[in-house]
Amino acid sequence: MPWSQNEHNCQTSLMRITWTAIQETYSPDVSAHLARAQALGLNCPHDVFEQLFHDQHDNDSLASIVRLVDWGVVAWEQGALSGVALRQVGVPRAYQRAIDEARAQTTIQGFHDERAEVMTHWEAERSWIRAPILLTGDVLQTALTYELIVGFTRLGNILGVLDLQEIPESALHRVWIGRAA
Repeated sequence: MPWSQNEHNCQTSLMRITWTAIQETYSPDVSAHLARAQALGLNCPHDVFEQLFHDQHDNDSLASIVRLVDWGVVAWEQGALSGVALRQVGVPRAYQRAIDEARAQTTIQGFHDERAEVMTHWEAERSWIRAPILLTGDVLQTALTYELIVGFTRLGNILGVLDLQEIPESALHRVWIGRAA
């Protein structure tokens, strides 16, 4: 006997949504890629989708870090973390160098970006334009509170500015946080 649509929907919701499954829906057009991923059951903000799944679609290092994540049970929220909290965020070993290099350069030269819109935003907000993406330890099955998965240069820049004491440690910076639902 064939399944009814309700039985099919129930079965689909029980399937894990893996990095590989999302990447198999890739299209160069972000809207088409998002629509295909949503058809799998993925639910995340457009900015998270674009930064994480679309822009990083061919990133094998990131794929190995998030290979066990069931994206279907990740709930997203935009939050804010202080400089103190950002100093405690975990970083995958493969990306530590990117943070260290951005931090060192910012510590030596101050914050600078060749894009005028980035500098204009920085002067007004003293923070980044796009919120980096963090996952909680329960999503990654680690003991960490938060682990950064997108935005390594951004974090390095903020850490450098904090080291220079150009912004207070208590200043809040927007982040996307993925938690297990």
